Amino acid sequence: MKEMARIAMILRIMPADQDVDLNDLVQRIKKDLPSEFELKDVKIKPFAFGMSVIEAMFTLPEEERASARLEEYLKGFEEIQEINVLMTTRL
Repeated sequence: MKEMARIAMILRIMPADQDVDLNDLVQRIKKDLPSEFELKDVKIKPFAFGMSVIEAMFTLPEEERASARLEEYLKGFEEIQEINVLMTTRL
């Protein structure tokens, strides 16, 4: 059986406030990340007004609703206020 194609998505993950420990949040995201997703790269970057954001590259199956499932998983963290897709590409 042919392996399903995968896509890479770079997401900007905005914390609910500037007091969120972003390194801890990244570790918690990794810990329970569903197996269909892989967290390939993480950068914590200054954003605005003293706040930093997480820019994370995930790979996921190229199938209907896969990106929606990833976003739903991430929105389950109360420390995450907003998720923006910066880039999507087929691998």
